[in-house]
Amino acid sequence: MKHILGPTSKSTLTEVKEGDSQPNAVDLRLGKVFRICPNNFWVSNTEKKHRNSIELKPGKDGYYELTPGHYEVVMENIIHVGEGEAGWVITRSTLNRNGCFLTSGLYDSFYHGAMAAVLHVTVANAYIRQGTRIGQYLSFNAEMLSKYNGSYGFKEDGTMKEEEKKYHT
Repeated sequence: MKHILGPTSKSTLTEVKEGDSQPNAVDLRLGKVFRICPNNFWVSNTEKKHRNSIELKPGKDGYYELTPGHYEVVMENIIHVGEGEAGWVITRSTLNRNGCFLTSGLYDSFYHGAMAAVLHVTVANAYIRQGTRIGQYLSFNAEMLSKYNGSYGFKEDGTMKEEEKKYHT
């Protein structure tokens, strides 16, 4: 494992605030929340149809009121994963201890874009203020056979791929 903010990292992360750097990882702050709709989901090797989601707005006090369920959460940060590196997002322990946890896919070498995960709220309502540190990014050296070429993130010319657009409106 390596630290994304360390001197040998080839990766970069925006919106890192004072206090976000931890001994082995960097904290990620909650940006947007989308409630995942209970529609059918279809996926094959050639196509996918998402369940869709509805963007939630925080209350006047800045807190999201999250009933038990599953939410797509987008961090305030934009990542650019460097050559020969990869990483993933894990849950901060405070959330874990209170029945909330994140699941995240792998961030491959050369991925550049928003950081998102699914927040699973169990037990009872969770009230989380926008900008709160909810996850940590773990980075590591990775043998790379090719560059990231998925449907999320930015293209090499800096424009957004279609799946990325909802995170930046």
